Amino acid sequence: MAYEFDLDTLNENLEHFSLKCPNQTNLIEKLDELCRNFRKTNEDICDDIASVMTNENKKVVDSSILEKLEELFEAEAKKTIHTPRSVKKPTRMPLAERSGFILSGGPGDDDKPHHMNSSSNAKLEGHYLDFSPFQNSPANEKFFKRADPGQVISSIRGRKYQDKGLKGASKNDDKMKIVSKQPSNLYAGDKCSMVIDAKSRRMTDISQHIQKVFEEIADWGNPLIPSVDIVYTYGQVVHDETKDNEKFGENSVALMINDEDGTMIRLDLSKITEDVTLFPGQIIAVRGTNETGEELQVDKIFTPSALPVSPVESDTTKDIWFACGPYTAMDNCGYEQLCELLDKVVAEKPDILVLAGPFVDQKNAFLNKSTFNITYDDLMEDLLCKIKEKLINTRTEVIIQPSASRDLCTPSVFPSPPFQFKNRKLDSIRKEIHFVSDPCIFRIGQKGIEVAVTSSEPIQGLSNSEFHRSANQENIDRIARLCSHMLTQQTLYPLEPTDVPSSMGDLLEVCRLTSSPHIVFAPTKLAPSAKSVNGSVFINSSTLAKGPTGNYVKMSINLHAGEMMPGETVADYSLIQLMKI
Repeated sequence: MAYEFDLDTLNENLEHFSLKCPNQTNLIEKLDELCRNFRKTNEDICDDIASVMTNENKKVVDSSILEKLEELFEAEAKKTIHTPRSVKKPTRMPLAERSGFILSGGPGDDDKPHHMNSSSNAKLEGHYLDFSPFQNSPANEKFFKRADPGQVISSIRGRKYQDKGLKGASKNDDKMKIVSKQPSNLYAGDKCSMVIDAKSRRMTDISQHIQKVFEEIADWGNPLIPSVDIVYTYGQVVHDETKDNEKFGENSVALMINDEDGTMIRLDLSKITEDVTLFPGQIIAVRGTNETGEELQVDKIFTPSALPVSPVESDTTKDIWFACGPYTAMDNCGYEQLCELLDKVVAEKPDILVLAGPFVDQKNAFLNKSTFNITYDDLMEDLLCKIKEKLINTRTEVIIQPSASRDLCTPSVFPSPPFQFKNRKLDSIRKEIHFVSDPCIFRIGQKGIEVAVTSSEPIQGLSNSEFHRSANQENIDRIARLCSHMLTQQTLYPLEPTDVPSSMGDLLEVCRLTSSPHIVFAPTKLAPSAKSVNGSVFINSSTLAKGPTGNYVKMSINLHAGEMMPGETVADYSLIQLMKI
């Protein structure tokens, strides 16, 4: 067990408590010192931080929290050894855990400053050095010492999947084609009237879809008029503006109805006996009464069903790999994980490789060091050249998508246009690599498989915002439920407001679904997973660089095994493997 601090791991654990630790050097160095001095793992220190922050009623770690944390650890240490602090000797780390120990008698961890990383003195070598877009970067020593490289974490085999005949059977015209609408390259041009019209059309479309499914809804009424009569109405779920200081939940829900003023009415959900699942931005219909004129007492909620998937050619066969950034550790710029992934692509030659951002990550601490002396655009352009050189002898189609929330080489606005570069040396790369927007839907062949890709982390956003109440809550697959919202709301980003600054006009049009995609690649920091939801397969590869290791996903599709029958999905004819790099 190594008592070393990792910020990404800590924040992943803190997310469960809705807490966060900023990427600040003084905080990171202090936390690393506390882990080593008091022999705490990332999991240990997360529990202690959560306890202290709950007592202090804070959501973000700061220096005062760390002071109280140190006092807590010192008090625990005194109780353990029963000696005054003045005579307490520093804990000596076991030999096997000294990352810098040299058998010939060199210095160990005790001789290093506590804030130094074990990778700080290691240098890139061999083909890792050749691949790195910044060759003065230190190596990620933890990555080379990782456990179980190439391990299959989980394998999901469809009931009709067959290995035989998988390779070499695809048609020559099975090239990918972008079928989704492209976002604008210009922002801040949204007119209020255009946004209002787009929101109204979206509400109307979904209300008509709901009305077709639920025959009891004969007509829509006005929920603002006080009456004891039952009324049916529809609109967008919003956070009650009178309760902004409360977390979105059962007692802070309002409905923005589809009128000229966008009028809001509070919802009382106490009479609903069925399961309740709501989040800001969701379009729903409700049944209830407004006896006082102040709130609608709801006794039933109606939600739309998912759109059907498009028919697929029965002879489609493809190997598709999915990976998501960051592609290098948070304390270097060597891109060892990406180099390793591309080595595997060269060896196994998948048909399509989907790489979602971030590529030049704003959370990477190494980019703020004085030793990093090139521009972010130069780093990204050199990285693209390295990717092209690595795959020069393969026929793999590469798809690259930016992350608006974290990529330093793209505007921080969602939906995001493809990466834009002015350097002429990238002209040839543009012909060989598909640069796509976020979100994006591409189709393989004329009537082939449709794949939706988004780096905007809608599942993570839904996880943070959704309110769910159910008597059978423990037995429900929460991730599958979160994924289903994208299909039932008929959009690749159902949340509003968004976590990233957004062009509302583009958001409503570009993210809109006209049919359910066969595959949705929506990576998050959550554990890697593959879910079959309402006829679609949701893939979460997690991140390729995650502490000393990382994850990606392989998906082999073989529809030669038979013609897809009604009720069957692409997952039935696929082998999905969740991999460790």
